[in-house]
Amino acid sequence: MLKLAIRSFAHHRAGAVATGLVALVGMILVTAMTSLLGTGLAAGTAAADRAFLVQFPLIMGGWVIAIVLFAMVSTISVALGGRAGEIAGLRLIGASPHQVQRLLVIETAAVSAVAALPGLAGGHLVGSAVMRGIRSAGLTDPASVYAPGVLLPVLGVLVVLAASVLAAWIGSRALARRSPVADAAPPPRRRKGRRPGGRRRLAAVITIAAGLGSSAAALGMDPADVRTTAMTGPGCVLVAVGLCVLAPELVAAANATLRAFRGADGAASSHLAAINLAAAPDRVRPAVTFLTLFVGVAAGTLSMQGIENSAGTADGTGQVLASINYFVVALIAAFMGIALTNNLVASITRRRTEFAVMSLIGSTRAQTHRMLVGEMAAATAVSVAAGSGGAFLSVLPFALVKTGNPLAAAAPLPYALTVLIGTGVTLGVSSLVGSRVIRTASP
Repeated sequence: MLKLAIRSFAHHRAGAVATGLVALVGMILVTAMTSLLGTGLAAGTAAADRAFLVQFPLIMGGWVIAIVLFAMVSTISVALGGRAGEIAGLRLIGASPHQVQRLLVIETAAVSAVAALPGLAGGHLVGSAVMRGIRSAGLTDPASVYAPGVLLPVLGVLVVLAASVLAAWIGSRALARRSPVADAAPPPRRRKGRRPGGRRRLAAVITIAAGLGSSAAALGMDPADVRTTAMTGPGCVLVAVGLCVLAPELVAAANATLRAFRGADGAASSHLAAINLAAAPDRVRPAVTFLTLFVGVAAGTLSMQGIENSAGTADGTGQVLASINYFVVALIAAFMGIALTNNLVASITRRRTEFAVMSLIGSTRAQTHRMLVGEMAAATAVSVAAGSGGAFLSVLPFALVKTGNPLAAAAPLPYALTVLIGTGVTLGVSSLVGSRVIRTASP
């Protein structure tokens, strides 16, 4: 099994590199948080600083681990999408679904293990930089020095390794269990009264309801209470995650948008983009997932901080909350940018054969490129709309408690900044990678 995993790794370097990058960045972020936690628990840390240096990394570390697991599952699923033929071949020669899953888990664990030492070193540096920033802002006593220790940073690396193994098992389950002759078999009959994806939609609704409930709890709290922020932050994350689970429905909305646009301009590229979204929605689903998560969490967090600033919170606690909020956005922006780029590159590269066929039947490079950009533009539009709507609803109770003005939750700058970054990454990567792949695919 190990030899087969090594051989498979050699033939699928692109997917391994994408998985390795996500694991590396995840290790750096988690190790930075565990290093700060070690500092908070160190004997030389001032007693007044312990609460912050323990609570901050615990809150942030939990968010980061959840996002790492989410990103790893999506990245592995996209990478495995291009290996359906290989996995079907393994099944045809007698490999069981569990054997296929073990093979893919070994590959992922090996790739993640390679990133362990760089991730540990990078996390140490990031943790040190964060500690210097906190100390320079006067949030901690100068006597509290950076002392991460050894045990907790290593534990952070092991946590990400475990998350990568779990992500590989989850991400490969459906593909490993798929029949190797599924394309030749008739589609299975659906049970009467059951709709596909019902459990997924129910889970999404429950998650969104939990997030909105967490945010609404701030309505019964004092405006100066720190718990108003503590309840609204997780509420933004839960609502964004719930919307991500509804990615198939968002892709369907993107397809409807493209069809309406096609009717307005009659362009061939819009027509082809609408057909592609309807026939193969999985191609843009990762982009919708990550972009919705980024916009929902980043716009919500920046809106919260803008409301805090307008409310005139400038004491030590306000500075700590500002640092946490801005740091959350920076982490999510960096991590989601890498994960989104990896998934876009993988999904577009897999379409080389499709682009070659389009060239043979008369489509020009410009027409094919406009088709691809049209697909991504429609996906970006629905992701931005969903993420922004979720952020506004999550922050609305916070705005009412802090300012009494519901329009404070719709301040344009946080949304404009978040949408600009997310749209720029999505359309920029799609355009650049698409141009290269289309050019190489043309005869």
